Amino acid sequence: MSNLLQLILVAVLLVVGGVLAGRAWAMAVKEPESEPRIEVLAGIGGGLVTGIAVGLSALFLEQAITESQERATWRASVEGAASIPGFTVDGHDIRGINFSGKSLRNADFAGARLQGFRFRDTDLTGADFSGADLSGANLIGANLQDADLTGAKLHGALLHSANFTHAALPGRSSFEGARLNARTCWPKGLKRDQLMDRLRDAKVETHEDEESGRKLAESEDLEEDGLRGGQQVPDCALWEHGTRVRPEG
Repeated sequence: MSNLLQLILVAVLLVVGGVLAGRAWAMAVKEPESEPRIEVLAGIGGGLVTGIAVGLSALFLEQAITESQERATWRASVEGAASIPGFTVDGHDIRGINFSGKSLRNADFAGARLQGFRFRDTDLTGADFSGADLSGANLIGANLQDADLTGAKLHGALLHSANFTHAALPGRSSFEGARLNARTCWPKGLKRDQLMDRLRDAKVETHEDEESGRKLAESEDLEEDGLRGGQQVPDCALWEHGTRVRPEG
């Protein structure tokens, strides 16, 4: 029997029990000589109400257990999957899930609270982060090509070597305290001075070059291409499976 039918049956029984109990009370007031009938009606009405209370408790407990099992199953499937194209939060509790290394192309995280979440080396091509709070999130090496980050917060986020090719970026205030390095890749839609102004409140940290093994400081980053805090398409130098590649311009 579906939950809807169960609820309808419970409602009907509740009404019947209430009517019988009310009738017993009215008779007790107006017809005190009808004591046997009053006791019968009161007993039936009270029994129905008590039974309904027990039935409702069992129904809600069953629903809670079912929902808990469904949440646990969904969470386990997400945590164990390497690739979830079109992933969406869809009202689920994703707190504590580590998304690092997964393929989440075209994922929908719009408006999600993702403070401190881990997306290291995650493929987030075409993902929707519009209005999301990514403060303190780990996006080191994440592929955010074609992602929508309009209105997103990236305060203190780790963006070392992240790929923002063709991404829609939020405003300057969103990058306050964000941590960049010389291999963070930025879209070419903005002029260099506009991009540098947008990243003015971010922190540029040293980058260890995988070819030479030496660390590239902020000053060297500027000397390399005149851009503080990374490179801009098509000059980005990224790493994929141990091979240096350039994202499509």
